[in-house]
Amino acid sequence: MNRAHVLPVGGFLAQSLVDWPGHIAAVMYTSGCNFRCPYCHNPELVLPAEFGSPPLISFDEVLARITRNRKLLGGVVVTGGEPTIHQSLPDALRALKGLDLKVKLDTNGSCPEMLGHLLDLELVDEVAMDIKAPLESEPYWRLTGIRCSPELIGKIRDSILLLRRSGVSHRFRSTLVKGLHTTEDVVAMAESFGKMITFQRFRPGRTLQQLDAEAFDPEGLATLVSAALPQSKGSL
Repeated sequence: MNRAHVLPVGGFLAQSLVDWPGHIAAVMYTSGCNFRCPYCHNPELVLPAEFGSPPLISFDEVLARITRNRKLLGGVVVTGGEPTIHQSLPDALRALKGLDLKVKLDTNGSCPEMLGHLLDLELVDEVAMDIKAPLESEPYWRLTGIRCSPELIGKIRDSILLLRRSGVSHRFRSTLVKGLHTTEDVVAMAESFGKMITFQRFRPGRTLQQLDAEAFDPEGLATLVSAALPQSKGSL
């Protein structure tokens, strides 16, 4: 059996104008994640038993729907959950690329071996990597909900370097949650990544954990980031 057939698909959106700027894209959500970010907006993909996730969708069914609509699409976004934890991912992306469609991958960067494999095989055209916090164990533990060893932080750094050396279009982004991220976190990320990172405002709503949290004020956030950028080291 082709391993692509066993990729666990927890959700599918036939067409989106916002998940890949500049592209009309289908969006495929893989089920399962190795992080437990308390502010995650897709809890049913992280803990399906707890959050009443609907039955998984057959990858073959998703592929058939994308095939029927491929003339209307500019690409496919593969997101999650965390897609790179699945060994069937390369075969699934190969099937999508076989439709002559571009592929964007969303990842948390925790599996550099898989990411490097996908880059070597030229199975992705763009990668968006989420940076949860400054690249240290304590803030990453606070933001991901799991114990983050130096080894895991090293893997995330490896993924960043892989992307920067790959020649593949990529961007780093961080969703900021007031009450989870500190001012020092924001400044540290802005100093480390400079203009390579996009900060996204948290949208209150259904999350993995009930939170007493809110979005940063746009003007206050802009002031924080602007203050840090002149001091940016631009090195990770």
